[in-house]
Amino acid sequence: MRQSLKPYTIDQLRGSHLIILNWRQLSMAEVLEGYNNNLKNRLFGLLCEYEKGREWEKFLDSILIELMSYPEDHKTINYYRLYTKISSLRYLSYDYFRTTVFDCMSLLSKL
Repeated sequence: MRQSLKPYTIDQLRGSHLIILNWRQLSMAEVLEGYNNNLKNRLFGLLCEYEKGREWEKFLDSILIELMSYPEDHKTINYYRLYTKISSLRYLSYDYFRTTVFDCMSLLSKL
């Protein structure tokens, strides 16, 4: 025998976990914004790895490899400035390294 589904009242749902997903198609601008925010976090993580003396160069390489997959039609002059600055991090002293990482994070907002 089939039970009929009845709507629940708010009182009946209190204490339950209710998840409502609103699916929609993301625009390319939203995707790039999310990607840029993720990249900012990774750059900050790179700085932390460098300061702790860990294997930051592998982390740097993974960021550079990921940047190479950036969409061709969105590679502006700021993208190439960003890529060049990140590539140079391997050769900089701590003070310049830190300053350049924060410059790169600022550049991401211009992409």
